Amino acid sequence: MPHQEPVPSNLFDFSSPGHETDRVKRKSNAPILDGSGYIKVMRENGTDENNGLYILAVLLLVSPFYLNDFASIYVKNWRWWLFVDYAGVKIFPCGFAFWLINSRQMKASEFGLKTQSTLSFLVVFLIVALVGTVIDQNGYQLISKLPGYRPLGGMPAISSPIWNWVDLTFGLLMVGICEELVFRGFLHTFISRYTKKSAPVILISSVAFGLIHWSLGLHVVLITSIIGAVFMITYMITRSLPAIMLAHFVINFIDFAGVIPKSIFKFT
Repeated sequence: MPHQEPVPSNLFDFSSPGHETDRVKRKSNAPILDGSGYIKVMRENGTDENNGLYILAVLLLVSPFYLNDFASIYVKNWRWWLFVDYAGVKIFPCGFAFWLINSRQMKASEFGLKTQSTLSFLVVFLIVALVGTVIDQNGYQLISKLPGYRPLGGMPAISSPIWNWVDLTFGLLMVGICEELVFRGFLHTFISRYTKKSAPVILISSVAFGLIHWSLGLHVVLITSIIGAVFMITYMITRSLPAIMLAHFVINFIDFAGVIPKSIFKFT
């Protein structure tokens, strides 16, 4: 029988002094493939270190919404306004988000795309739609005496009845989907990388959401921030966005379409 060297007893003991180098290497920034096929780079404390990807993603996802308001100030032709709006804050952010998911750069759950029971979906949808609509229809009167600034611009009137109805249905539905993906789903993921406290997540995300309406005046920024906080609190409870997306659409549809009387939701 060939002679075999004895195996050192501490060969697999990574805590022993003789294997300090191995221990350090295992804690270095080496890519690790998790069970879902997502490559993560691990820090010493065990959390992923893809900061560059997340920072780039937040810049690309959020910035179009702030830039889009310049169209409300300077673009007066409704056709061009729709083109800028649909390309900038619907097709691009939603497309980029789904590319990140499809390419396995990020998980669908990081954008709030999780299923929930039918009962939970209906309850969340009804409560959020009602609360958001009540705030939207009464909030401006309550803060009317606060100082602010007048709207700097607005959406030009759509003269085509067909395109107007398309924008009030499909367009507003896309608003609900895209804004929730970015300002609730992804911002929750992004901010939670730096703090696990709920208050900063709610505050930062709601203010960020309110500020995408900056061209419409300070009062609009304040009210949409409050509604955004309601959305985020709900999301942090449910960890699922589809019901909130639909509620977001209904709140906007009631406000803009003129189909459902707003007086139903007004206190005075």
